[in-house]
Amino acid sequence: MTRRREFRLISEKTEIEIGRKVKEQIIKQYGAYNDLDWQVYLDQVGQRLAKASDRPQLNYDFTIIDTDLLNAFAVPGGFVFVTRGILTQLADEAELAVVLGHEITHIAAWHGIEQLQRAGMLSTLRAIGAIGGIALGAGEAAIAIAQAAGVYEQMYLLGYGRKHELEADQFGIHYASRAGYDPEASLTFFQRLDKIEKEEAVAEHISPYWRDHPLTSDRLRLARRWIAQTEKERTSVTYNRDKYLSMVERLPRGTPAEKGTVEGSTYKNVPFGLTLDVPDGWRLDMATMESLVKFVGPIPEVRGSLQRIRLPQAMGVQEFAKQMARQWGIAEALTRDVDYPAGHGLLWQYGSDYMRFRTLLLVRGSTGYALACQIPSDKFFQYIIDCERIMRSLQIQ
Repeated sequence: MTRRREFRLISEKTEIEIGRKVKEQIIKQYGAYNDLDWQVYLDQVGQRLAKASDRPQLNYDFTIIDTDLLNAFAVPGGFVFVTRGILTQLADEAELAVVLGHEITHIAAWHGIEQLQRAGMLSTLRAIGAIGGIALGAGEAAIAIAQAAGVYEQMYLLGYGRKHELEADQFGIHYASRAGYDPEASLTFFQRLDKIEKEEAVAEHISPYWRDHPLTSDRLRLARRWIAQTEKERTSVTYNRDKYLSMVERLPRGTPAEKGTVEGSTYKNVPFGLTLDVPDGWRLDMATMESLVKFVGPIPEVRGSLQRIRLPQAMGVQEFAKQMARQWGIAEALTRDVDYPAGHGLLWQYGSDYMRFRTLLLVRGSTGYALACQIPSDKFFQYIIDCERIMRSLQIQ
């Protein structure tokens, strides 16, 4: 069972409200693919998986994000997202079921709420009464929920970690089997993923869904074991390949532009005039849906990203900072003006006893940049110099 009583520290109503606010920001920033036939089809498959999960009573919400990048992710409260890009890489409905089952597991296993607990947000919610669902629409509870949504919006971009991703693989396979799909679809999905990862030109489209997960070879090996465990619960081996492929034919395709390149320890983006370097022992991951580039330190908990945000109008860095604070739900941060090689900006530092964040905010015309780094609090002084080097390496021409 994936149910974790120790993380049921907030009401389901509060959890849903946090997820809804995160969804609003995701749709606002990336856009949804609005095709009624696809929405109905995705919801039918998703609800079938949800009923087979360990939280079948939750009202799940499935959304297609309008991007060619390959990604799928979930946020608390039953909100699941897939991109057009990942839909075009699946062979049939059974593979879609495995992907959706994986994301539903993150919700059923309370992985997102666990992240919020580690970020120190649950104690804040509990202290003001939001835990019991009191005054969700106004007052301090509403502010705390917005803050939690903002913190989670940053944290989900950085992945759930190897342990939780493998758990999502395991139960995603079981959910697919319980829902009547052939769990061996996970093997064909992982085999195709392995091929994509080895083809450099295509690998540039890989997003956090692929990069933040365990090695595909490990996932394949473990998937075979988990498939064997589903033998007794299998009721059918549905694929619905023809139906799925007919739906895929409806999807528009294109090549993500202006994604940049990674050359060793350097990220370059010629169209945007950007370069960024990471120290020895760090690695770069590019072309994510949420950011231009991500970086991961010697330990996986130390990581960060560079985001490029289109602004509705030209604004100063102070106004941009207020906009990002509202969007991310940041109420308090140590803030100071800085002059870095990339130009004048604001430096934020905030966090909890578990995790600290350091973010550089810059504005160029009608474009904002947020270069963020997260470090576990007990490792802060060990890695803060590396994060500072990364921020000082950023160049914007």
